[in-house]
Amino acid sequence: MIAVRPDEVASFAAEHNVIAGNVIGYGATAGEIYLRGVVGERFCVRNSGVTAVAEGAGDHALEYMTVASP
Repeated sequence: MIAVRPDEVASFAAEHNVIAGNVIGYGATAGEIYLRGVVGERFCVRNSGVTAVAEGAGDHALEYMTVASP
């Protein structure tokens, strides 16, 4: 599991600012990602199994999502 959040004394609102890069979660096959804030343009592209939560994403997030076979 990965969890990312701004420092408690941060002077900005996480839900209005990018907190994680463009390709975080690219090609992920399992696990969990929790992000307190907005993520970049290609968030979780080609994701085939990770559970991901963010407060906002770029225009091309979650492209090519697939479901893994049992």
